[in-house]
Order: sequence, then structure tokens, then C-alpha cells
Amino acid sequence: MGSASAFTVYYKNIYLQYAPQLIHFAQKFVNGFYAEDIVQDVFLKLWDRQIFHLPENEIKRILYVSVRNACIDYLRRITLEQEIIDKRELELKIDELNFFESSEDMFMQKDLFALLMKKVEELPERSREIFKMSYLEGMKAAEIAGQLNLSVRTVENHLYRSLLFIRKKSTPLFLYLFTLL
Repeated sequence: MGSASAFTVYYKNIYLQYAPQLIHFAQKFVNGFYAEDIVQDVFLKLWDRQIFHLPENEIKRILYVSVRNACIDYLRRITLEQEIIDKRELELKIDELNFFESSEDMFMQKDLFALLMKKVEELPERSREIFKMSYLEGMKAAEIAGQLNLSVRTVENHLYRSLLFIRKKSTPLFLYLFTLL
């Protein structure tokens, strides 16, 4: 028990002798708070390695090299963490821009759709009904004809005339919106 106690006293003396110098050395590279942590970690790691039985000049060299390496590891970790944060921040900005672009398209489509529906409401009643069944409900001409008791040719004529009417009333709107539907 006496030798363990003597070792603890020796270890404490080495710590008190070198820790302030090592902290000052580490502060050249990292923040003071982290410099203290690094030096303490180095002493803890070296506790079990029996280096304190070496000559003093060798202990000093090992301590400085260990603190230097610990500072490098810390800076690499911080750099990597910052890169991850920067990358995630960049990804979030890109996601936000993409969302804005898609929501802008959505709002623009809603506005265009509302304008198109105003034009559809100007159609004669039967044409309006057929147009809505075809373009809003997605029904085929034959289905519409069967439901309204009309010929397929009559339904196609109504759709054709409706499209001509809407195209005349709003050419750019028509082309853009019908490429989206």
C-alpha cells in the first residue's frame, strides 16, 4: 500500500509540475476550457501505462506528444462535426428552396386552375358537364356517352368545341395547365 501511495504522490507532483505548461501549450491550438480537458484526459490515459517510471525528460516528451496528438484529434473531430453541420445546414437550405419551388408551382397551378374553371363556367351547360366529366373526373368519351345517353361522336364534338373555346380565351393558360393535367 505504501508504494501505491508513493506512486500517487509522485503522479500528483508530475501533474502539478507539467499540467500548467501543457494547458498553456494546448491553448495555442484549442479553447482554454478544452485545453484543460485534453491535458486531464492525457494524464488519465497515461496513469495505467507505467510511463511515470521513465526518466523525467522522457516523461516530459511523452506528455507533450500526447497533448499535441490529443489536440490534433480534437481539431479533426471538431472539423468533421462542423462539416457535418455545414452539410446538413446546406441540405436543409436546398430542401427549403425545393419546397418553396414546389409550393410556388402548386400555388401557381391552383391559380391557373381557378382561372381555367372560370373559363369552363362560361361554356354552355352540356359542354361544361362533358368537359368536367372528362377532365376533372377522368372519364373516357365512351363512358360519358353511356352515362348521358349520347353518341361517342357527340361527346367528342362537345369536348373539341370546349377546348377550342378555352384555348381562344386563354392560350398560355390552356397550354400550361393541360401539360400539367
